[in-house]
Amino acid sequence: MKIEISEAITIEGGEISFAQLVEYSGLSEHELRELIDYGALSPREPVEPWSFDASALRAARIAERLRRDFELDANALSLVLSYVERIEELEAEMRALRAGVAR
Repeated sequence: MKIEISEAITIEGGEISFAQLVEYSGLSEHELRELIDYGALSPREPVEPWSFDASALRAARIAERLRRDFELDANALSLVLSYVERIEELEAEMRALRAGVAR
């Protein structure tokens, strides 16, 4: 049995810089720039220095794991990340419907 250890990162104000994203995601600066170019990650402002919503870190860490486990390039990563995001939206909608609350 393989046990994976995760770490918790606190992000102040719900915002993360590009440098922090590089440091915490496990992806290289080049890989992150490619994900931005493909639209998988969206900076708050289109000009550098970029900052991101804290949720970008979660997406970048998912991308790193997918890249490592399946050897995906940035284009494939961006596509898979869009599917992951859509699945999470649909699951949230299902939970709300099951709870009797329409979104």
